[in-house]
Amino acid sequence: MSLAQAFRISLGILCLSMQPSSPLSQETSKPAGATERQQSATSYVYSPGSGDRLESISKASQSQRLLDEKNYELTTTFRVPSINGGETIDREVSERSQKVSDTQFQVERVIRTPNSSGRLATHEMVKEDHQLKDKTEEIHRSYYRSDINGKLAAQAVENETITKPNARETQTTRTLYRPDIEGKFSLEELEEASELRVSDTLTIKESKRKLKEAGGRMPVVESLKETTTKQSDKSFKREMIVHQAAENGRLTLTDKVTETQTERPDGTREYQRLLESRNINPYLRNLNSTSLILSQRVTGEERRHQDGSIESITRVESLDPFDQSKGLRVTEMVTEITRPLPNGKVSIERIVKIRDVNGNYTVSQKIAQTVEPSR
Repeated sequence: MSLAQAFRISLGILCLSMQPSSPLSQETSKPAGATERQQSATSYVYSPGSGDRLESISKASQSQRLLDEKNYELTTTFRVPSINGGETIDREVSERSQKVSDTQFQVERVIRTPNSSGRLATHEMVKEDHQLKDKTEEIHRSYYRSDINGKLAAQAVENETITKPNARETQTTRTLYRPDIEGKFSLEELEEASELRVSDTLTIKESKRKLKEAGGRMPVVESLKETTTKQSDKSFKREMIVHQAAENGRLTLTDKVTETQTERPDGTREYQRLLESRNINPYLRNLNSTSLILSQRVTGEERRHQDGSIESITRVESLDPFDQSKGLRVTEMVTEITRPLPNGKVSIERIVKIRDVNGNYTVSQKIAQTVEPSR
């Protein structure tokens, strides 16, 4: 994981929610000679309670069984405090992948939530079928959600084709189908993307997304171009340009994101993400201005200490959408410390502070996680 990815994760609530899923009915066959690895993690999420105390608002327990990247099981159970004391299950997220053949594997993801009687029942399900044909991988996804009677109903079907004409190029096509008024699935969204590794240090990604209109046309509603320049094994610069369709249907430059990651001689990694946008206020689109304004700056720093611990600090500076004259102000700070523990365990503590109306920083969330080693 790059430092940039780590900082994106640190800004989220808790990334244990993975992809929702549930076990297949058959038992996963264990490949000859394969060694099963098991790992578990427990996370606690705290928020301000009465007074200055932090109170636990949820607990996530995750278990993992891994044979290889195509044969594994993941189960995450989320618990919240019960009205009568103790804990109650809020939801269970599970995922199971099973290899069918050398060219095919299937993944099933399920989210279960308590029903009216308090028993866990399937709320959402995603089924994936991956097939490899020469240099092309075809992925078929079906999305389901329970209706008012608790019966799973198909919500969408997605087909994705990934082709690699050569070692430096990847082409991807994704189509999304939804049921119409008569219940028949029809094409609603089309996305075409390409990735070209121009050289060992330069990679370019481009994509176009089309949406179906009432008359059946599918105009381009968004295009994206991302250029990544690798400066060293641990340093890079990435620039992303986004164009979106305006009211007249023409594509207009709306966002520019610039990311950089560098490493100092002492091993400290520094990360920065700048967002320049045309529309600062999502509710009041500026139809007259075509210029981009720096609306957010994310900076991060990661240090490795002699005791093996890793400390990262992330600062988020944002514009007030209703009063841009104040300029960028720090609105959120995230501190994360990863420490090695005895017996190979790892503890992760993440503290999120936000700026209140008085300009003071208060803890809005604390996450404490312990990861058990593979066995």
